[in-house]
Amino acid sequence: MADYTVTTDFSAKDALATGDSNKLVAGAPVDTELANIATAIATKYDSNDLASQAQAEAETSNAVIMTPLRVANWSDANGGMIGDIHALADPNADSLLGWDDSAGAVIGYALGTGIQTDVTGIQIELGHLGIEDLTDPGADRLMYWDDSATAMNWLTVDNGITIDADDTMGLTDVSAGAAQPVVVTSGTYTFDLSSITEIAASGLAQSADGIVISDAGTIKVMPLDQAGAPVQTGQGTQTLALTDMNTVMEFTATATLTIPTNASVALEVGAGILLQMSHATQVLTITAASGVTLSSIFHPAGVDNASDTVVAGGSAVLYKKATDAWCLSGDITT
Repeated sequence: MADYTVTTDFSAKDALATGDSNKLVAGAPVDTELANIATAIATKYDSNDLASQAQAEAETSNAVIMTPLRVANWSDANGGMIGDIHALADPNADSLLGWDDSAGAVIGYALGTGIQTDVTGIQIELGHLGIEDLTDPGADRLMYWDDSATAMNWLTVDNGITIDADDTMGLTDVSAGAAQPVVVTSGTYTFDLSSITEIAASGLAQSADGIVISDAGTIKVMPLDQAGAPVQTGQGTQTLALTDMNTVMEFTATATLTIPTNASVALEVGAGILLQMSHATQVLTITAASGVTLSSIFHPAGVDNASDTVVAGGSAVLYKKATDAWCLSGDITT
């Protein structure tokens, strides 16, 4: 774009006397000035070189002039974000910009106290984002900065926020602990145990080591020196129940303990029960229900509906070796 520059100063001829040959104007200098004027005019923008609204919105032409109105057209055509950002004035009341695809317009997420910035990135408390304002979860989106592309990008909001490689910028590993527990409320949770170091039984110290158990749904550690079997005292005539598995059952008077079929009480195969008859003269009778075999020193192959007796002052071990097959060993008679 060239400006007009004067080559010949014709005003100097005005001071010359009439008849002076130098007062005359030759055609060549005039042509030079006219050429200079033509060049300047040809390189200037004309009024028809102003951008149209379509050109402003398309953002493709580099040969037209953008007027203030066309700049506004461009801003509005791109989600209105430039104008909206310019209008922000109160950080305590303004909001985070997002795009509402169903409405075809920007939307403001209330900031509240839910966004914190630190050196590790941005932490977002979703309860303060105004997600409830989104009307189309399958199409609405959140705006973020894509550092690898050096440009703004979108997170899709669809039953949660989808995260890909670009979106994870700024996330850091956090170890689970008392202040940062791991809570799984739905779905499938997998845990790879392949890298866990095995512990040999000989390496366990009863006073220091323990096992993990569930105490009515609360995970706790039971020290090995406290991992004995629960003792049930004052037992009487009854049928084995699930709660009797892996316990010590102490009887102090004559009683009968019935072993139920697996169909009625499904104790686990391998279930063990310690029996103690704590009386000087009375005994405990162990009877298998019909359909259950009982094996002991008196019937090694197992007999259906058999009975054996734990003698006075004696103890025995009763355990389930198959679906409806039990074994009894100890201070017994028949």
